[in-house]
Amino acid sequence: MTTETKVGLFVVTAVVLLAATIYGVRSTRTVHGQVRFKTYLRDAGGLDVDTSVLFGGIKVGQITAVRPDTDDPTRIEIAFQVSAGTPLNGESKARVAAVSLMGSPSLLITTGSNDAPRLVPGDVVPSEEGVSTSELMRRVGTVAESANNVLLDLRREIPEIAVRLHSVLDNVNRLTGVENQQQIRTVLAGIRTLVNDTDAAVASAKPVMANIDQTVTNVNRTFDSVRGTVDAVREPLVDDLKALHDTLEDARGAIGSVHDVVRTNEDDFAETMHALRTTSENLRTMSEQLKARPWNLIRTTQADDRKVPR
Repeated sequence: MTTETKVGLFVVTAVVLLAATIYGVRSTRTVHGQVRFKTYLRDAGGLDVDTSVLFGGIKVGQITAVRPDTDDPTRIEIAFQVSAGTPLNGESKARVAAVSLMGSPSLLITTGSNDAPRLVPGDVVPSEEGVSTSELMRRVGTVAESANNVLLDLRREIPEIAVRLHSVLDNVNRLTGVENQQQIRTVLAGIRTLVNDTDAAVASAKPVMANIDQTVTNVNRTFDSVRGTVDAVREPLVDDLKALHDTLEDARGAIGSVHDVVRTNEDDFAETMHALRTTSENLRTMSEQLKARPWNLIRTTQADDRKVPR
């Protein structure tokens, strides 16, 4: 056997032994150190093999496979393994999220409930779909468009409501205006004349008998005046009250539409405000760090402190 043959056999044997060692280490870690689970999502959100798996914010394992489900191609099967003893339970939820604002996505699993039954290796962990940035922006755009439509509707209806209110006020002013006051004074004057005529009739029977026809005529005229005044006042008042009722119904409908929009998108508003608040806090922290250590923009390690010359 030549030297070249011996060297070749040695190299082949070393490579086989190295491969067997690596396989044995990985198999031992999988069997004794970690256990396998899987979950299903509609959107993997950028997950890949060896992506971290976090249980309650603690790294407990990594993803081993990401592929479309063979039974239902509309969902993604995510296989992963975690450390033995990780208390996954029936109420734990798996979802895709990033730990930090600019971090890579990870598979996050909630702690669930202590009263829920524990999952055994090979079980499917329940999942919940997370809201992606594009979906969040789409929802914000939908809410903004709905609010803009409501404002446009209000802008079109408010002038009409204002005109109706002005009409009501004008009718009220006419009801209490100088003309109606003059009519009321005329009625009172007629009544006063009737009283004076009655007093004169009591004082003298003959003048009363002589003026009975005149008194009856005055009374008829007085009541006709009162009836005309009441009829003139009643119809505009009824029309104005009806117009005011229609106006209030329109305003109530518009307010109900705004209330429905706010109530329907209440969760999206809260989630959006929370995400914006977290983003603002992260940007503020990054700005403070850059102000204190601007060299971090061009180097990854902090420079040593300068020694004070003696």
